[in-house]
Amino acid sequence: MMRRFAPVVVAIVLAVVAVVLWVQSRTTTTVTEQFPTTSSFEGFSVTYDSTRVAGPWAALSVIAAAVAVYLVMRVVRRR
Repeated sequence: MMRRFAPVVVAIVLAVVAVVLWVQSRTTTTVTEQFPTTSSFEGFSVTYDSTRVAGPWAALSVIAAAVAVYLVMRVVRRR
């Protein structure tokens, strides 16, 4: 009986890992752009947050989610 539920438990753990890795993959940095003052133009600065997805973390997230879906489909097919 325990052996039958092992793939389900592993799938749940992998789904949680996939979510955590996806959240980890999104990195936010604060960027400040400086525009200098010239004779005809008053300088200013712009600050904004830049969010990007880091490749390795996103890839691991997709792989973990795919394995979780595979395990769930395998359990569903057996029944």
